[in-house]
Amino acid sequence: MLQVALGLLWILDAALQFQPFMFGRGFVDTFILPNATGQPFVLGDLITHIGHFVAPDVAVWNTFFALIQLFIGVGLLFRRTVRPALAVSFAWALGVWVIGEGMGMVLTGTASALTGAPGSVLLYGLLGLMAWPRRRRPVDWSDEPVGIASSAAAQGIGHSITPLAVWTGYWSLAAVLFLLPDNRTRTSVTSAIVGMASGQPGWYSHFLTSLGNLFSTTGTQTAWILAAVSVVIGLGPLFARRPGGFLGAGALFAFLLWIAGQGLVGNLFTGSDTDPNTGPLVILLAATMVPTVVASREAWRSPAGEVLRRSPAAAVLGVGALGAALALSASYPVAAEESTGSAMAGMAMGGTSAGAAASPSQSATADTCVSHQVGFKIAGLDLANTPYMIMGGTNGMDMNGADASAAAGFNTTKPGWHYTGPAIPQAEAQALLADGNNGPVDVHMAESGCAAHLTAAQDIGAEQYVQATSEAVSSLRTPAEAEAAGYVPASPTDYPVVYYVNPAIVAANAAARRTLDPQHVDGLVYAATPAGTEVLAAAMYILPATETQVPMPYGALVQWHRRTEVCGTGSTSPTMPLDITGYPPCASGSVLQPTPYLSMVWQVPVAGGPLAIQPPDIQIVEAAVMGSGGS
Repeated sequence: MLQVALGLLWILDAALQFQPFMFGRGFVDTFILPNATGQPFVLGDLITHIGHFVAPDVAVWNTFFALIQLFIGVGLLFRRTVRPALAVSFAWALGVWVIGEGMGMVLTGTASALTGAPGSVLLYGLLGLMAWPRRRRPVDWSDEPVGIASSAAAQGIGHSITPLAVWTGYWSLAAVLFLLPDNRTRTSVTSAIVGMASGQPGWYSHFLTSLGNLFSTTGTQTAWILAAVSVVIGLGPLFARRPGGFLGAGALFAFLLWIAGQGLVGNLFTGSDTDPNTGPLVILLAATMVPTVVASREAWRSPAGEVLRRSPAAAVLGVGALGAALALSASYPVAAEESTGSAMAGMAMGGTSAGAAASPSQSATADTCVSHQVGFKIAGLDLANTPYMIMGGTNGMDMNGADASAAAGFNTTKPGWHYTGPAIPQAEAQALLADGNNGPVDVHMAESGCAAHLTAAQDIGAEQYVQATSEAVSSLRTPAEAEAAGYVPASPTDYPVVYYVNPAIVAANAAARRTLDPQHVDGLVYAATPAGTEVLAAAMYILPATETQVPMPYGALVQWHRRTEVCGTGSTSPTMPLDITGYPPCASGSVLQPTPYLSMVWQVPVAGGPLAIQPPDIQIVEAAVMGSGGS
């Protein structure tokens, strides 16, 4: 049964490898080259060279890759071909783990069991060891194996040692990874879960976003809990006479990680994934380790006791290594950017309408912020909710700055902001409201919680940052000038608000791990007025995939957000991480695909000022009209 289950998983992987996306350059850009990021030089260089070698003939190579996996899968379904299929799978799994998964990214300091580390293909190979067919030797009934030794997993290479080592090793490594600095920040758990929402079906994307926001300020505590649970589950079978409880708990825990941080079935819904991630494999491992014979109390000798009796040095070394790894991982300091003093933002901003917006002097601190409750106003700054837009005004559809996604830093908007230009045509206004609502469920922030008081240095720095960014883009007043400078459209150009991205700048920023640099502006936003004038609405920074922390050098004033209710192709490249093909309901061939995290410097007078989060599209057009003199 283990051989058959493993074979079916390999066949599934082969089918996924035959997806159209895999036959294009996106396969290399998505599944090979990014694995070089953050790796030791030798490994990173190897991965990069392999990626560049495969890229020119990616369709041919991908066909070869898919056929290998199909051979392995079909071979495991028939007794006579199990051994050669497993032999091939060992070599193939090792190569894919190193090149295609970057050794699970465990050497980069950013891997997490929540998102699938140390990689599913490694578990394919380890399960293959347990599935290796061996001839049973004749035994007396008194000599019958008990406990894990009687399980299906113990019938392969290494007998009971292999499954126990794999089980304990996986969960011990998971605990170490949970405590890495990048994985125990306030927002690490939220970022991991919400990050899986990209490209998923609407219902599941909404579930992941909602689930992630439950941990928006408790990432550190959650990481410690996850690590503790992992240690208990991993060590339990070494001591328990009846290990079924620990195996069941491990299977359940793996399932919860699978539906949260691993996207239920990886990214299978997106049309651009290669496997269902590690969750199902850990569940399969747990099932195959269930004993068929439970030892009596009198005859029971725990695996841990046996190791200690036969090799005390190995037992002491193992315990010492685990303890040292946990201590080192847990004691390494978290980056300053993620300190509680600087973290803020949330699912979308919450607060009052423009006319009653708080001033910076009224901003909340950790001791004054009061969590929002539906139907009640909030004191200070709480970013777990957003008020609904208020329609008003006499000049067409006028947001009046009421939607808090239009707010800046400390939940402030310009008091009494209102549109002063000519009426927006009703049809255009309705389209902008339908596709660019940017309301409560449309915008997700990278940080959450209550904001600390702004320091003088942050205030001055933010002002200088706005001035420098505005000066840098001052020569790009029209889309034609932007295209001449290397910017290309990243959203539909027949819509009044259009995003442009410069692939060369994006690639350079990712390589240098820099952002918020006015000399290297990733993108631009243009708004078309009803009169046909195209106005530069904003300069846009894109958070590089190589940045493992969310940079907030100006405290709460400069924040990162992503739009969640937009459609895309289901895949992006490192140089074009923003790919908006339309707006829900998504057309055939496109899927719901949140944008990467963005930060704006507005060049038109939106209600929240130059550092507003993401105003409704109709307000952007209205501000563009006012910024262009009412034309």
